[in-house]
Amino acid sequence: MAQERSIGERSPGGQRASALFRWLSEHQIDLAILAALVGVSAAVRLTLLTDIPLGLHGDEAWTGLDTRRVLDEGWIGPYVQSAFGQPTGMFYVVAPFMYVFGETIFALRLASALVGIATVLMAYVTFRVMFDRPHAAFAAALLSVGIWHLHYSRIAFTLISWPLLELTTLLFLFLGLRTGRWGWFALAGLSLGLGVYTYNAYPVFIGALAVFVVWVGVGKLIGALRGVESRHQIVLFATKIGLMAFIALLAALPLIIYAADDSNGFLDHHRFVSLFETIEWESAGVVGRIDLISDRTYDFAEAAFWSGKIDDADGAGQQAMVDRLSLVLMVAGAAILAWRWRRPASVAVLLMVLLLPLGTVITTQGLFRQTFGIVPFLALLAAVPLAAVWRWGERLVPKRRYFVRAGIAVVLAGVAFLNLSFYFDEYRGTFLVGYTFGPPMTEASLFVDTLPEDTYIYFYSSEWSFGYETRRFLAPNHKGENRAPPFRSNPALTADHEQDLAFIFLGRYLETADEVAQLFPTGTLIEGESFRALLLPLSARPEEGPGIGDVVEPRDRDTVRVASLTVVGRALQQYQDEAGTFPSTSVEIQTLCAAPSDAACALEQGGGKMPVDPFGDGQKNGYWYSSDGSTYTLYAQRETSAFPECIDHPESLREIESLLCVSGP
Repeated sequence: MAQERSIGERSPGGQRASALFRWLSEHQIDLAILAALVGVSAAVRLTLLTDIPLGLHGDEAWTGLDTRRVLDEGWIGPYVQSAFGQPTGMFYVVAPFMYVFGETIFALRLASALVGIATVLMAYVTFRVMFDRPHAAFAAALLSVGIWHLHYSRIAFTLISWPLLELTTLLFLFLGLRTGRWGWFALAGLSLGLGVYTYNAYPVFIGALAVFVVWVGVGKLIGALRGVESRHQIVLFATKIGLMAFIALLAALPLIIYAADDSNGFLDHHRFVSLFETIEWESAGVVGRIDLISDRTYDFAEAAFWSGKIDDADGAGQQAMVDRLSLVLMVAGAAILAWRWRRPASVAVLLMVLLLPLGTVITTQGLFRQTFGIVPFLALLAAVPLAAVWRWGERLVPKRRYFVRAGIAVVLAGVAFLNLSFYFDEYRGTFLVGYTFGPPMTEASLFVDTLPEDTYIYFYSSEWSFGYETRRFLAPNHKGENRAPPFRSNPALTADHEQDLAFIFLGRYLETADEVAQLFPTGTLIEGESFRALLLPLSARPEEGPGIGDVVEPRDRDTVRVASLTVVGRALQQYQDEAGTFPSTSVEIQTLCAAPSDAACALEQGGGKMPVDPFGDGQKNGYWYSSDGSTYTLYAQRETSAFPECIDHPESLREIESLLCVSGP
């Protein structure tokens, strides 16, 4: 039996199993930490994923639209012009999630959340190689609960993959520096090159990494002068760095070729956001430009670390992106790393913290997005004093050691509480979330998607157009049109399409649903949480025309007239806001665009149509209008006492026994 066991242990399978067992035994603490990090980071990134933040941002929808292209076409190139231009790397990551879970908000955000979780784990592995276990564990833990990384992990913005590629690049580079193996340098180059497909600001990291590599090279040259390094070692190091750079160029080649073609407009985005393209920069002298740079630096530091600054393009900045407790830890960590300036890992982190903010400093938009790559390194800074205290505690007697570790746990819990209580409680209900992520537009789009595809949509909103990306992603197969300002000159309440219709009302037009319901009493009024809709099947529509043939009771006809006068009054106010005056009749009483020469016909220039009286004869029983340019009065026939009679009764309308009227402004 002993001989058989010996033979089994010497077999390839037995040797592999034995090696695996030894590896697991040696790394059981690291594996336990990674498992804990998965639990924490997943809990805060996956909980209520589609509800916080509520809605779907237009740029998130663009991620879905471009990922749809990946599923339909395969390769869509290294760069697209959507969302003002962005690399396509993340779309290929999202594609399998959309394939499995469908074209849903959950599919988009799940991909971001999982990349965020992977980044937390990679932070542990990378900092474990660069520093040690306490540094890595505390940095990854702080990264997992910090709102800066947490927020972008919960929305489908492509930049979430940026820190992951930074960390993998540093991991492979430091493994290469430690072991000298060519393969690690090659993998570092591959990761470095693939990073260009993450986000437009990624090249700032390339610059920071280049400075670090030069620092290492200079250190080796100084070592050679002192006799510590040989010339052969310097040449070998330079060759390995050359290999890394060459592979990085190969990996980035598709984007380089794309950018080199001027017809692709690759630089348009960079010019659009560049500080150097602004009038202030071009008109300033040397001192003025230094002031601009210093002002941008101060603005970033104040917004990120102290007061916050709302960015309604991504929903960030409701408060500072770094809590006060973490800020204190970071300051202490920076001082400690500066004291350790001879260590490559310390220098690498300090360079990242100092140079990555250039992404924000030299641009005019995306205050927290352009510097997102700094986040893991800020977590490491905050971890440094905790790791130092942990190491100090290891030298104490067990009883005191437990007090030290309990104190560290309290600090970590405090950071988690400050960040998570804000994000999951206070932040979710802020105006910023509602404005940025558009819950009403999202809810309405999801509703539209439940309707038969041949239903034509009449869309009423002052904030979003029917062609907005959120609707195009969530309800891609429906056709429709905007029916109200500012996406149409005048509101229109007529039913002009011979098919099933759905009137959708959002925001300031919610009350318009009641007016349309009066015009089309056979429709079905739907009440959503943040929208209203009137469904009007073709079979339920009057044959004589919208709101005319079926209105047979005098009181109902008066109700239609009052609603119509209200709608025309809004159209007049919109016209006055744009033109500075109302369409003038020189105080003459005219029909409401029953004749082409009527002044009110100006209201139809945006495509809207003036209402027709329930009797259907615009010349004899229609609506009338009078204006001197600064005021107006609208008239309509009154059949019942359900609504007040107009006191003013113009001579030209004496044949009408009783009138309704509306005056303005």
